[in-house]
Amino acid sequence: MQYGYFDDNAKEYVITRPDTPQSWSNYLGSTQYGAVITNNAGGYGFYKSGARGRFLRLRFNNVPLDQPGRYFYLRDNESGDYWSASWQPVGKPLAQYTSTCRHGTAYTTIASHYEGIATETTYFVPLGQAFEYWRLKVTNESKRPRQISTFSFCEFTNQWDTFQDQVNLQYSLFIVRGELTDDSLLRISIHDNLTPDDDDETLQSDMSSRTWMALVGAPLAGYDTSREAFLGPYRSYHNPLVVEQGQCTNSHAYGDNACGTLQANLTLQPGESAELLLLMGIGEARVVGRQTVAEFGSLERAEVELQKLKANWHAQLGSLVVETPDEELNHTINVWGLYNCLITFAWSR
Repeated sequence: MQYGYFDDNAKEYVITRPDTPQSWSNYLGSTQYGAVITNNAGGYGFYKSGARGRFLRLRFNNVPLDQPGRYFYLRDNESGDYWSASWQPVGKPLAQYTSTCRHGTAYTTIASHYEGIATETTYFVPLGQAFEYWRLKVTNESKRPRQISTFSFCEFTNQWDTFQDQVNLQYSLFIVRGELTDDSLLRISIHDNLTPDDDDETLQSDMSSRTWMALVGAPLAGYDTSREAFLGPYRSYHNPLVVEQGQCTNSHAYGDNACGTLQANLTLQPGESAELLLLMGIGEARVVGRQTVAEFGSLERAEVELQKLKANWHAQLGSLVVETPDEELNHTINVWGLYNCLITFAWSR
C-alpha cells in the first residue's frame, strides 16, 4: 500500500494519506532550538538538549500514537461539529476527511479538507532563532458563510528535565505557571530552586525554563494555560471540552499541567480565506516574547523567513546531483540521504 511519494523538485516527501503504519517525522530548527513533528502534527520541542531542555511534552510509549503535538482545532459554530487541521488528534473518518502532509527541508506543511473547510498549516523555525511559526490558512470552500473558531494546543512540560517531568509529578505540578500577559502573550514559567524568578532586565538574557506564545492575524477570543481546563475531566486530545463547548475558559495553570491554547473566531464568506500566525519561543514573554513579536510577528515576515530557510537548505543539498537509472537511488543521493545525514549529525542521532 502506498502512502506517499518523493517530490524532488520541491525537495519534499508528500504523504497522501494520514493513517500511516507509524508516525513519519521531520526535523525542524537547529541544535539550539529543535523540534520533531510527525505527519499528524505530533511531536515535541527542546532548547539545546532533548533530555534536559525539553519544553514540549511527548510520551514516547504513549497510546494513541505520537500525541500530544502542535495542533489546531477548528469548530463550526453553527453545527457544533469540530475537527483538527491535522487528521489527528480528533481523527474524523477518512471517508469525510482528507489530509496531505508535505515534509520539506526543516519545514512541514499539512493540508486538510472537511465539510467545506480547507486548511493549510506550515510549521518551521526561522534560521538562527529560538522560536517557531505555526501558520494556518483557513478557506471556506462551501457556498454559504461560515462561523469558525480555531484553537491552538500544545502541552508544555512541567520541568525541562525529561526524567523529572515524567516521574516527579508531585513536585513538578507545583512549580509550573501559565498566565496571560497584559499584551495578550501566553507566559509559561517554571519556578523551582534552580530557576529563580528575576526582574525583567535579568530575564532578557535568561532563556531557561520560560516559554511564550502569541497569536497574530485575528483578535484573541480566549485562552487557556491549564491542560485540565482545556481537555476537561475524563477526556483526551480527541475530544477537548473547550473545543466542544466553543469557548476557552481563560485558565491559569497553577498546580496543573500547562498548555498553550489561543482562540480566534473567524467569519468567512464563500471562497474567502483567513490566515493566522502563531509564534512560540523560548525566553521571558514580557521581554523576549514582546521583542520577537514586534520584529517577526507578521505574515509577510513569516513568508520571508520561510523562503530564507528553504534557500539555505536547498543550497546545501544542491552541491551534488546524481542521475542514475534507479529513481529510488536518485531520491536518496540527491535529497533525502544528504538531508538526513546533515540533520542527524547535527543532532547526534
